[in-house]
Amino acid sequence: MKTYQGWNESKMDLSRYLQIGDQVDEDLVDYILCVLPPATYTSSVIQMGEPQSHVAGRETFTTVHQVNDKWYYAGHCYRGQIVEPELSYQ
Repeated sequence: MKTYQGWNESKMDLSRYLQIGDQVDEDLVDYILCVLPPATYTSSVIQMGEPQSHVAGRETFTTVHQVNDKWYYAGHCYRGQIVEPELSYQ
């Protein structure tokens, strides 16, 4: 499980500390929720309020989602989604 304390101690950027599918602790979920007003906040999906990047002209957000009372990192997803968009190099 990836923790808020572990992230602070790692001195890494959050997107480098977390890998898609990592389980995260409540403190890290609270950070993502409270650092800025969230882009998405439901009982099972939270997205950080500031866009992380743009894919195909749309903003993506740092995303965590809940499954069976556990929170998981989903990457940088479009608003309201829990799967990262595929990059297109066309």
